[in-house]
Amino acid sequence: MIPFVSTFAVFAAGRAYDQIRNSICYPKLNVKICATHAGVSVGEDGATHQMLEDIGLMRGLPNMTVLSVSDDIQTKWAISEILKIQGPVYVRLGRLKSPIIYDKNQTFELGKGIQIGDGTDATVFATGLMVSEAIMAKEELEKQGIYIRVVDIHTIKPIDKDLIVKCAKETKRVITIEDHSIINGLGSAVCEVLSEEYPCKVTRMGMKDTFGKSGKAEKLLEYFGLCKDGIIKEIKSV
Repeated sequence: MIPFVSTFAVFAAGRAYDQIRNSICYPKLNVKICATHAGVSVGEDGATHQMLEDIGLMRGLPNMTVLSVSDDIQTKWAISEILKIQGPVYVRLGRLKSPIIYDKNQTFELGKGIQIGDGTDATVFATGLMVSEAIMAKEELEKQGIYIRVVDIHTIKPIDKDLIVKCAKETKRVITIEDHSIINGLGSAVCEVLSEEYPCKVTRMGMKDTFGKSGKAEKLLEYFGLCKDGIIKEIKSV
C-alpha cells in the first residue's frame, strides 16, 4: 500500500511541515502528498488559506520530488508516474478550474519541461495555473509581432536545467510566472540554474513578498498581475 495524503496546501505543506521533514523525508518514506487549493487563486478563503510558500518549503527538503501540474491531463499523468518512483513526492494542485492544454497522447517525463513555441523574443517559464495564461499571452502577442515561447515547468525538483539554459541562450529575455511567492519558488529555481550555468537577466512574476486577499479568484489574479494581460504588459515593458 502506497500512502497518498491530501488536504489544502496551507495545511499539507505548512501545518504538517515538521512531520514531512522528520517523519517522511529524513527516512525517505514512500509517501505521496497531493496538496490542493494552492496559490492566491484559492479566492474567497483569503490570505490564511492561500498557500504561497509551499514550493519553497518542499523543494528545500532533501529526498523530496516536487511537481506543479497545469491541467487535468497532466494531473492524471503525474499521479500515475509518482506511483513508479520511490520516496517522498509533493504534487501541487490548484482550486480554480483551468482549461485543458494537452491531449491524452502528450508525452510527459518527470524532470523534463515542455517547450511550447519557438519564439526568440522571450521565454516565459510557467508552472501550474499560469501555463494556460502564458499560452494565451503568447497567442495574443503573436498578433502584435512579438514572438515568445512558453515552457511548462511541471517538475520543480528535479528541474530541467538543460532546457532552461537552452531557452536562455536562444531568447532575448527570460520571465518566470507562478501563483506563488517569487521568493524560493519557480523564479528562484530558474535563477539558481542560470546564475551557475548561463548568467542573464530574469524577470520574476508572482506574489511579491506579500500575502493574498479575499476575493474572486479571477479578480485576484488580475489584481496581482498573474494573468494573460499581466504577462503581456510585463513582456512589453522589458
